[in-house]
Amino acid sequence: MPTYILRIWLDDRPGALGAVASRIGAVRGDLIGIEILERGGNRAIDELTVEVPSSDLLELLVREVHEVDGVDVEDVREWHQGEHDTRIAPLEVVLRLIDESDVEGVAKALVSRLAEMFELSFAAVVSTQDEMVVVGEGAVPPESWLLAFVKGGSLRSQLEGVTEGNREIMLHGLDFNGWTLVAARDARAFRALERSQIWMLTQIAGRCATQLAKQSQRPELG
Repeated sequence: MPTYILRIWLDDRPGALGAVASRIGAVRGDLIGIEILERGGNRAIDELTVEVPSSDLLELLVREVHEVDGVDVEDVREWHQGEHDTRIAPLEVVLRLIDESDVEGVAKALVSRLAEMFELSFAAVVSTQDEMVVVGEGAVPPESWLLAFVKGGSLRSQLEGVTEGNREIMLHGLDFNGWTLVAARDARAFRALERSQIWMLTQIAGRCATQLAKQSQRPELG
């Protein structure tokens, strides 16, 4: 059965989400998942996972949801069965990070999992200490650009992105060896929940790398 994720803005009031769910049911859709991405200013941004009997009903579904007072549809994308479950995806990333046996493996796991989980255009770990890109995933810009961007950014506010055209870029320090995560996504802005998740996973990765580095420096016993 075709499944779609609708990112919507709606008034943060009792009954608003119920009205949306009613419209989804009116086109024989089944609301199977809800994630609240951000709240503030009497508005909320939610992602709804909806199953419909046929892909031909997508246009009608979006139109019906749009008809609810105070609701705007920001983005619609198809979700394929077997893709990551957004509810447990952060925990899966943590498991992958703590299972790595060396610091480069931690960096690779971080960028690959974040790129998949958040559908990033690119993700990279940059070392300002070693003047290099440690690892990258996706359409990574040239190394010189990344280094200049990170140095010029001075690690802008950890929970805010930097917008360039239709692309938003986030920077987070790992507190290890001068490493910084650079994560970018086109067309779809990062929201509060996503920013917090990326920041927390980056901090966990930094702690994992620090611990592994300490272990590698310990003298062998015996």
